[in-house]
Amino acid sequence: MRIVFVNLHGNEFLVKTLNKFIFKQSVAIKHKYLLDYLLSRDDVEVCSYINKRGLSLSYTTRNRLLQSFRFLEHRITMRKNGLSRAKIKVLKSEDEIRHDDIVILYQVFGPQMDFKRRPDAFLAISQLHFSVRQAEAMEKLDPDLMYNESNMQQRFIAFDEYFGWFKKQYLVIPFVFAERFKPIKPFAERQNKAVSVGTVTYPEYLVKYYGHNCLQPARKQVYDHAEELKPWVDCFNSDYLEDTKLAQASKHDNKFTRIFKRLHDKFFVGHQKKYYSFDMVEKFNDYKMCVVGEEIIGLPGIGFVEGMASGCAYIGQTVGYYEDYGMQEGVHYIGYDGTLDDLKAKISYYQQPEHQQELEKIAQTGCEFVRSHFNGPAAAKSLLDNLLEAQQRWLAEHPQK
Repeated sequence: MRIVFVNLHGNEFLVKTLNKFIFKQSVAIKHKYLLDYLLSRDDVEVCSYINKRGLSLSYTTRNRLLQSFRFLEHRITMRKNGLSRAKIKVLKSEDEIRHDDIVILYQVFGPQMDFKRRPDAFLAISQLHFSVRQAEAMEKLDPDLMYNESNMQQRFIAFDEYFGWFKKQYLVIPFVFAERFKPIKPFAERQNKAVSVGTVTYPEYLVKYYGHNCLQPARKQVYDHAEELKPWVDCFNSDYLEDTKLAQASKHDNKFTRIFKRLHDKFFVGHQKKYYSFDMVEKFNDYKMCVVGEEIIGLPGIGFVEGMASGCAYIGQTVGYYEDYGMQEGVHYIGYDGTLDDLKAKISYYQQPEHQQELEKIAQTGCEFVRSHFNGPAAAKSLLDNLLEAQQRWLAEHPQK
């Protein structure tokens, strides 16, 4: 079987991209586990179709001279990631995509969707880092399946406004923890309170639906009340804008102002230096409980998996997000209603000596569940199995032209 990625070298969720190497930027390669798993299978051929906008250092340009370097960039990026050229087949033309291929696209990288015509193959789109951008381009491609770490088709209140045309399978895949997240410190030696982590960001499109642009209001709530919460929570949340020196680019800025702000932001502003200065594994291991505020659009944060994998009892909102993964409140995690009062009450309950055994049991059960179900190979196998099953149905309904 063949799995075809588009512009693999420019997908920072699968590989460390060349611009990250050049500017020495850290990056969370969130779906690297999928690429690693596919490359480990003898029955899978991994392909990278490099389209006309494949130069990831300048995705927006259509300049032919600049884009002529896209294949060189692919080779360099694969080499710097330790990936053998023999393991990944490069496709240079849309016509090389076959009817029985599975083509995987990532919504956040719009240039991936630059096709002259829809490929006659099974198309799956990852909505990792969900946004409403590219909805029109996605509709033209008419994907056969979409997937994300939450069912945005059900969770995001405006999904139908942008993606109402999509009536096919929406697959929920788990977040996957990096192997460095593990229990190190014995539970009894940890601080008997919760640690709160996670970044607060502000996408403008939210204002229309929620009256504000805060994507993680649960995190901001803890961030804004950090002193008040001291007896129960140590807050290490970070506001994405806290280190900025210039206002963010606005739609009202002219072209040169936007370019200047982006360059200033890239080279002179150290976003979240304090947040990235501590070891997250050690931080989780210092506490018995953890809180990672969810996104208002319907997504938990990956930190909940990392905290649980490190042996913390996770505290999350009882809105159904975690049940989508097969978790149970009171068994795998501690539920609360999203208010500060209930957060305090739940933590206070488990801080009591008579409830320590119950707390440790939840932490242990949650850790075992996450380590069994949310590890890379297990998650990648489940995704591939689901893609193959959906593709077989599609092939039966779409004989080759």
